Amino acid sequence: MTNSPSRNGLHEFRRGWLPLLACGVGLGLGLSPIQPYASGIMASALHDAYGWPRAEILASLMVTPVALVLLSRRIGRLIDRIGPRKVAIGSTIGLGLAQLVLAAAASHLVTFFIAYALLAAVSIGTLPMTYAKLINGWFHDARGLALGLALAFTGLSGAIFPFLLTNMITRFGWRGGYVTLAVLPLCIALPVLLAWLREAPGTVNQDPVPGGKPSESHSAEVKAVLAGYRFRALAVASFALSFGVSGLLPNLYPILLEHGMPAAAVAGALAAMAISVTIGRILSGWLLDLMWAPFVAALLILPAAAAIALLLAPAATGWMITAAVVMLGLIAGAEFDLVAFMTAGYFGKQHFSELYSIQYAAFGVAAGFAPAIYGAIRDHDGNFAPAIALSVALLALSVVIYFTLGRYPDAEDERGDLHALVAADPTLAAIEGNVP
Repeated sequence: MTNSPSRNGLHEFRRGWLPLLACGVGLGLGLSPIQPYASGIMASALHDAYGWPRAEILASLMVTPVALVLLSRRIGRLIDRIGPRKVAIGSTIGLGLAQLVLAAAASHLVTFFIAYALLAAVSIGTLPMTYAKLINGWFHDARGLALGLALAFTGLSGAIFPFLLTNMITRFGWRGGYVTLAVLPLCIALPVLLAWLREAPGTVNQDPVPGGKPSESHSAEVKAVLAGYRFRALAVASFALSFGVSGLLPNLYPILLEHGMPAAAVAGALAAMAISVTIGRILSGWLLDLMWAPFVAALLILPAAAAIALLLAPAATGWMITAAVVMLGLIAGAEFDLVAFMTAGYFGKQHFSELYSIQYAAFGVAAGFAPAIYGAIRDHDGNFAPAIALSVALLALSVVIYFTLGRYPDAEDERGDLHALVAADPTLAAIEGNVP
């Protein structure tokens, strides 16, 4: 008798809870939470110390999406070839050392940018594309929930970083902040990864081609997926979703103040949003194990879009605005789960990291540039109404695109190989003949 999905999922957690915990710690102390939760605090400290314009300091955040575009596919291919464990450990070491470089060299704006570029380059392997590969190996029936639980650790870091960094900066100055950001991955994450981060048996693709170059079969398979409608549509939807969410998040404080909310009420609304981000990651993961991913996207995104539209209503009350902010937090927590889950569901596990890295790059570019563009819209129009309307439209557009992806390909071994993809996506048929 075949076990039920719930029983299989429980067995997966019993077997893989230590690797999952290691993934959560690696993500929570990796690059992902640093930009949204630590960069603003460090920018304020550098501004106070040297008088640098905050806009110029925060422009460093655009380095990461550039690094993603240039390097993410190579890192993803490396993850698929040698396994996520080695990449995660190496990048965690790189992240810690790069933070020490920032502490030592960031006394001039030019050297600050150079050090930040180094940090972005060496720490890409701490992003979700690395750990999602490993989670996909340990979990199938409970894959969505496992992804959500691991990503929830970044929300926990977001709750801790402000208090920890503020205290360290007060006692030791801005260098103390960067040293703290170095100690966390080196002294906490690294031992956990060394002890508990393990790939599931048989999940690492050992490419026999020397020098790390992909084989002809590998190149043809990946090329075929990239040429298909599904992959491109998912990238466009990911970009739209990320742009619509990331443009609003850093600007929520001034948006709510312009709505007439007192500063204390704004702080309360943002605190509620921080909690909803973590809840959103776990909730979306649980739903993804039960339902078709585009339907989960619609369940989460469309109510959020409707709630965000309340920010356009001058008569919106304080509790209505808080509810809208909380709904936005649910989407901010769910977006990574959705894209990672759909990448595995539609394109399989064999080349997951390389393919997800491209999707993540689209996500990262939108997240890196949207806040500044939304700020420019505010400066041009004198209010945030056009930017809010843009977010509502982009969220709705992402749902429409997700529904065009169709059913998951049928693949008996769950690898999602090219022939299964072709069966469900006729646009790849012309390329299939080139794949062994």
